[in-house]
Amino acid sequence: MYCPNSKCPDFVATGAHGEYVAGVATCPVCGEYLVDTLPPATDAPREETHYTEVEPVFQTSDPTEVLVVKGLLESENIPYVTTGAEKFDTFRGALSPMRFNPGAGMVVFLAPTPVADSVRELLEEYEKDD
Repeated sequence: MYCPNSKCPDFVATGAHGEYVAGVATCPVCGEYLVDTLPPATDAPREETHYTEVEPVFQTSDPTEVLVVKGLLESENIPYVTTGAEKFDTFRGALSPMRFNPGAGMVVFLAPTPVADSVRELLEEYEKDD
């Protein structure tokens, strides 16, 4: 019997799932129900890539489009940052997407230079479908 909880203090301390004799139903350390077999090990976490340069890949003043582009980039696990979003929300009102204020300016999406071209292609496909 094994404790499947990867947040169990025993697992955190040892790096191994606790193994217990038959008849024990819950982990004595964390209280998680024990299982007969552990699920297959997942791949090791990927190393984070730290990018030092970014390029603009998209800009808009449409609050709905801002949300759609954010969702698209996040669903593809593409790292990005935005500029102008704080001013955009302040002047336009984050909860009032139909309010127009030309002083709000543009929200610019920036992506890491190594992936900027592929991000632009992805966003061009989005615009074609729109």
